[in-house]
Parts: sequence; structure tokens; C-alpha cells
Amino acid sequence: MKTTRQRAILSLVASRPVHSQEELAALLAEQGHEATQATISRDIRELGLVKVPLRDGHGTHFKYVEPQASPGYATRLHRLVAELVVSVAGSVNLIVLRTPPGGGMMLAMAVDEAGWPEIIGTIGGDDTVAVVIGDPLQLPVVKQRFADLMAQDKSA
Repeated sequence: MKTTRQRAILSLVASRPVHSQEELAALLAEQGHEATQATISRDIRELGLVKVPLRDGHGTHFKYVEPQASPGYATRLHRLVAELVVSVAGSVNLIVLRTPPGGGMMLAMAVDEAGWPEIIGTIGGDDTVAVVIGDPLQLPVVKQRFADLMAQDKSA
């Protein structure tokens, strides 16, 4: 049921502008998927959907998209990791990202916005970001992803 509903959500946001959770709930109900606002909110977070500006003849609105469908969105985290991260270290279910002074909070926000499903949250300090991984078995994968983002910029 959850998988079917989440597939329907992805299909909806890919095929038309969906501006709000309420609109998404109504569209899902039309397709026979009844879900509470809390369930839809959780689905949006798990799917990593983001809101991006949509400009039309009536001004600027926002719509949900998958991160890879938003050109500037996915690259923001990549750019910040490549520019700011000095080191990546991990232990059990925590990854520590070191940045120059003043870079921690901005990087923590970008990590949170990226919506990686393995990450349950971040704590950003002045020059350090603690990334909390939900499943310790996923730590090597996420740590390597950060290391790869760092290396891609250095090799370019």
C-alpha cells in the first residue's frame, strides 16, 4: 500500500504541478489512495521531494519535484561539499564533516534539504556538521557518497 501510494505520488508530481500537500491528498484520493496529511508529509520526506519555484502568468508559485528533476537543487549539496568539506570521518551512526569556520550551518542545511533517506538529521556548528545515519550499516555508503562528492570537484 505504501509503495503503491508513493509510486502514485511520484507519477503525479512528474506529470503535473502539485503545489501543496492538500492538493496532493486530493489527487491521491481521486486515484483511490486515502492518506492523512501526516502520511503524505512522511511520504514527501521519504521520497526526497522538494519544492521549487514555478513561474507562470499568475506570478511565482511552488511545486513539488524529485531532487534530480531540479537542476540547481542536487548540485547545491555537491557544490557545498566540494567547496567546504575538508574532511569526512565516521563512527557507528555518525558522520562528521569538517568545514572552514562559518561553513557548518550552511552545509547542514543543504544536507537536510537533500533528503537522503539514510540520514535522519544533522547538527550544524560553526565548522563541523554531525550527520546522523538511521541504520549504522548504511554509514559506509553515505560516508563514501560524501567522499565522492569531494573528490569529483578536486579531479575537475
